[in-house]
Amino acid sequence: MEILRNVFLVFHLFGFAALLGGVFFQLRAKDPVAGSYMLSSAVVQLVTGVGLIWTRTSLDLPVVHAKMAVKLTLDVLVAVTALAGMRNKKPWAFYAVGVFTAAAAVVAVAWK
Repeated sequence: MEILRNVFLVFHLFGFAALLGGVFFQLRAKDPVAGSYMLSSAVVQLVTGVGLIWTRTSLDLPVVHAKMAVKLTLDVLVAVTALAGMRNKKPWAFYAVGVFTAAAAVVAVAWK
């Protein structure tokens, strides 16, 4: 089960890297828009985040439920905003995805 937790953690970090890396890459463009990679990465974040909660609970490791609720809420916001941005091609969605992703990273690191 510990190996599965580590696999979820690695893929969760890959999803975060794809989201934030894509945001930084798109910032160079004239008109940045949310792309399909953002939605795919957001889904990876959601699935692996739930998997991490499940494995931590299964291993009797401590889980801060309030923190996990905030993180999952931010991950859902990222996914919904990325989907809206893909459909509407509006720059506000692109920037919102970047802000929500950064906020999720801050919550993950700063909240103990």
